[in-house]
Amino acid sequence: MSHITIVCPGFPDLPGGVTDHTARLKASWEAAGHAVAVVSDASLSAPETDAQLIQYVPFLYGRRGLSPHPERLARAARQRGVRVVVFVHEPWVPMTRLPWLVLGPLQRRQLLRLLRHADVTVTAVPAWQRQLGGEVDVVYVGSNLGTPPERVTPTLPAPVVFSPFAAGLAWDWAVAAINRIAATPPLIVLGADDVALAAHPATRRLDRTGWEARGRLDGPATLELLRAAPLVLAPFVDGITGRRTSVAAALSTGARVVGSRGHLFDPVFGPGLAGVAATREAFGATALRLWRQDDQPEDRARRTAWYATHLDSVSLDTALLRLLVGNA
Repeated sequence: MSHITIVCPGFPDLPGGVTDHTARLKASWEAAGHAVAVVSDASLSAPETDAQLIQYVPFLYGRRGLSPHPERLARAARQRGVRVVVFVHEPWVPMTRLPWLVLGPLQRRQLLRLLRHADVTVTAVPAWQRQLGGEVDVVYVGSNLGTPPERVTPTLPAPVVFSPFAAGLAWDWAVAAINRIAATPPLIVLGADDVALAAHPATRRLDRTGWEARGRLDGPATLELLRAAPLVLAPFVDGITGRRTSVAAALSTGARVVGSRGHLFDPVFGPGLAGVAATREAFGATALRLWRQDDQPEDRARRTAWYATHLDSVSLDTALLRLLVGNA
């Protein structure tokens, strides 16, 4: 048995894919017989441990994504002979906004300093390997919602968007597809209610007439609806990658997911998606074509088999565990 520490600020109260991933890893590794502690305040010292996993997104650690705490924790762990693995969920902000022209280089310098103290660097996005330098392992995050229930729900009457406030979700692409399909209701939203959609900057200015918002549901209920979705719309500005937990959850059910290409797109996901497009117009056309076609059992079986090979959470958790503690 190994003693493992996971560093994840805000755990368990801060909602998001990284905290959900941390909860999944903790449960999985404890089930495998390891002792797992989570440090939720990065300014504190980590407990005695054999291995330390630092969950890294710059904004988890400080205002504007700048903080000395991750490097301090990694340096102290290495000095005690503790093995350190840094999981880079997001490295630094892209240089696409005026404030980020300043923050981006500072965050990049911060992360590269941290990685000098890591035994292993991990990311879910192959396109980031070269930017991070050195040897970087790829382990996808996968779905944090568990195993889809066995029960079957009648097919829903509209396309679905899950996790509507995910960073990088291209709502203009989704709306283009919704308008082409013209279902009744036009869209079913999982992960937010009408009040949240009306208040959030990403959706409050959209014409949401007729949308059906199901709110935040538990894992089994969400997976049940994703399985019943005729289409799941998942256009992201940077493309589909292994860090998109909402996409992984939909794929776990065998649902037809329409994704997007972008500068981070991971081609491994091509066979798992029902369709993938590089422009808003192509995304709308692809969604409409699939909407008009019945999903064939053999196609669903193929997608399910692809998921089991590439995104099974048990396999992903085991791969990350081996990087932390080997076969202990």
